[in-house]
Amino acid sequence: MEISALHQKLDVVTAVILGPEDDFSSLEQAVMDLKELFMEASRLNPEAQINKENLLLNTGVAIGPKWAGMCVDDVKRTKRFISGLDKAIQEVRSSKTKGPVHIMYTGTGPFATLVWPLLSKYTPEELQLVLLEVNTVSISSLKHLIKAFNAYDYIKEIYHCDASNFEYTSFNEDIDIVLIECLQHALMREPQVAITYNLLPQLRKDVILIPEEISLNVSLIDMDKKGEYEETGNEEYSDFLEEVDCVFRLDKQTVAGRSALNRQEVFNFDRREVVLEEDKLDRNDLLAITTDIKIFKDEQLHTYDSGLTAPLILADLNNAQKMKGVQTQYIVSNQPGIVSSIIR
Repeated sequence: MEISALHQKLDVVTAVILGPEDDFSSLEQAVMDLKELFMEASRLNPEAQINKENLLLNTGVAIGPKWAGMCVDDVKRTKRFISGLDKAIQEVRSSKTKGPVHIMYTGTGPFATLVWPLLSKYTPEELQLVLLEVNTVSISSLKHLIKAFNAYDYIKEIYHCDASNFEYTSFNEDIDIVLIECLQHALMREPQVAITYNLLPQLRKDVILIPEEISLNVSLIDMDKKGEYEETGNEEYSDFLEEVDCVFRLDKQTVAGRSALNRQEVFNFDRREVVLEEDKLDRNDLLAITTDIKIFKDEQLHTYDSGLTAPLILADLNNAQKMKGVQTQYIVSNQPGIVSSIIR
């Protein structure tokens, strides 16, 4: 496809993605069209074995290009991250007197999905990208994408690196927004936490972090109410989920508060004990870790909105023995995530 045709298609899908979310079928189609555009321009062959292989890092799993590309399919995730990034760009531009907005995008995958549609809205004089990706095949696909769209002028730098230990020394003071999207639900498996703790201290204090905040909560879920709410939309059943307590938070303030610690200490997160009232346990069906993601301002993902916010089930309360609460701790390792134990 010619460059002009690629840009025309990108213009169309971007307009829908940045538009209202009320027409979900149109939004879903736009996201499908965006993925089709990516597949053609990047030359990614999802069935090639090399594109299915994950990389095992010291701080988590870097998923293979096929799986990274499939993240586009999560419609609300794609829409809200792109919309949130767009709002962050607008905020920086409103206060910046000169020069482009500089974005560091970590974990681009093969498509740089969360920023690429915005190339149809901003010029290279308005937007510059520093791209970080650990997978060699993803970088190759990304370079095909850049060539197909003739987007070279947008690219300040591309680094093939593990962002959890990458030392950035080139344009630290230029970065206005750092976008890190290396995560799964409950911050499991992928190195989002390690990357955030590594990169943020290297950048300006006023840098915008996207997502702004990720919180993990011990929650109780009433499945009967959930079913009624999803079937009828009756607000009477909208309280099917109760967030009892936040047990882990990832945001700028938390990272800054631990910045004086050495690398071993910084990842020694506190154990959290949450007491659960007996009557609440009796009324609900599931004990879970739920995820809330504040991407930027009002662009957010809540429980069940996305694969990123699917609950991590800790116990089926209908079959479990009596309990008093749960103890949790977030662990950074080659298999990061929440570890938990039931308090009897």
